[in-house]
Amino acid sequence: MKTTISLSVLLLTYCSSFEPATISRADHKGPIGYYAGDPLPPKTAFLTFDDGPSDWTSDVLDVLKKENIKATFFVCGAWLPKASTKGNSFRKYKTVLVRMKEEGHTIGNHTLGHQNFAYMSPKKIESQLEENQRLYQNELGEYSGKLIWIRPPFGSPYIKTKNETVRRRVSSALQGKGFIFMWTKEFDSTDSKEWVKGEWYEKGPKINPDHEKFKRKMDRIYNSLASKAEGQGVVILFHDTHPTTKEVLPFIIEKLRSEGYTFATAEDYTRWRWGKTSEELSEEDSD
Repeated sequence: MKTTISLSVLLLTYCSSFEPATISRADHKGPIGYYAGDPLPPKTAFLTFDDGPSDWTSDVLDVLKKENIKATFFVCGAWLPKASTKGNSFRKYKTVLVRMKEEGHTIGNHTLGHQNFAYMSPKKIESQLEENQRLYQNELGEYSGKLIWIRPPFGSPYIKTKNETVRRRVSSALQGKGFIFMWTKEFDSTDSKEWVKGEWYEKGPKINPDHEKFKRKMDRIYNSLASKAEGQGVVILFHDTHPTTKEVLPFIIEKLRSEGYTFATAEDYTRWRWGKTSEELSEEDSD
């Protein structure tokens, strides 16, 4: 894997310093948020990670800290194998979540059990979000907070769902629950497409970064993103449950920086688009 980045990197201007965009809050029939096709600040990459926390999240945080980058993590409390509300991911990885918050990353709601909203009743959708929030607060206590940003599992029903009746039903159920943060079309890293030889969701003997299939998957992830970044703002979808993502992340950051990109979070996006923090916007939206 080859990149071309100068050894001297210019100081970056973060998204939080941008002037707010003059965009109406009524652009979507669904809840307020970012949807594929919405405007983004140019040459800005929003790194987002779904499905964690996991064994790999701390390693991802190490990379981000080294690179001085803030990202957005959409967390599930009881979805990973062997997880439950009693033996949940928030309890197992509490120190990782606390670190995530202390280091300035944005944490969002990816539901309790990673179920597809398109096949759920409004009551069940609400329950999945609220139970995840409750578990997060119970396990983290003073280190918790409101998970205002939401990413629907599988991106459903806003990705690959043409049934407008389903979209309206889910959008109605999500109104007032938070803000949606999807990803940019064509900027799915494809890291969750499959598990290859040499990778696994937990650390142990199954992990082998030198395996040829592991390396090929890293190359695929890198090429699927690097070839499409041409100065436009992008929201990139990763999953911090995959060791291939952790391994390839520094190369992607290096490539984006060499193209003049800066990095930002969902919280930065809120300030850029609406000129408010997510808490301020949430209070206004609930009035």
